[in-house]
Amino acid sequence: MADDDEPREGRAPDRRVFLKVATCALGGGIGVAAGVPAVSYLLHPVGGRTVTASTEPIDAIAVRELGLDPVRVPLRARAVRDAWSSTLDVPLGAAWIRRDEQGEVKALSSVCPHLGCAVAFNQPAREFRCPCHDSAFAVDGQRQRGPSERDLDPLPLTIEKGRVLITWVRFRAGGSSRDPA
Repeated sequence: MADDDEPREGRAPDRRVFLKVATCALGGGIGVAAGVPAVSYLLHPVGGRTVTASTEPIDAIAVRELGLDPVRVPLRARAVRDAWSSTLDVPLGAAWIRRDEQGEVKALSSVCPHLGCAVAFNQPAREFRCPCHDSAFAVDGQRQRGPSERDLDPLPLTIEKGRVLITWVRFRAGGSSRDPA
């Protein structure tokens, strides 16, 4: 006995088989049409750079405000983007900025290279000090004493229209090599 769904010899498939195939094809097409944008949205960050820090220089301070003593300047990014969102006005850290004896502007990270504590400038001693493990650095950032294995980390800067623009870089704490985190 022949099944009604199967075509018989010499006879074209009947309407039931056609409707089954058409329904599956239509449902599959709708599923693909809805699934492609959803999968694309979820996989958007895969394979690309998904978290960005401030790659553009940050306007820190006017050059005329700088002297031989370092000035601590907080650095805030206008926007930081991760995989799906963008956050505005993000605090990144701080820099110590000064002019040296030759008038050249220098910027140092306020992060201790030993374990990442915030360093402060001790005015009477004219040195930077880390309160956590007693590392000390000269006003130019050179390591003087303590467990830190390297000098304070310099930050890249440019001067435009009388303003100091700093590019924030966070370095790995610990060790003698200066590697970005």
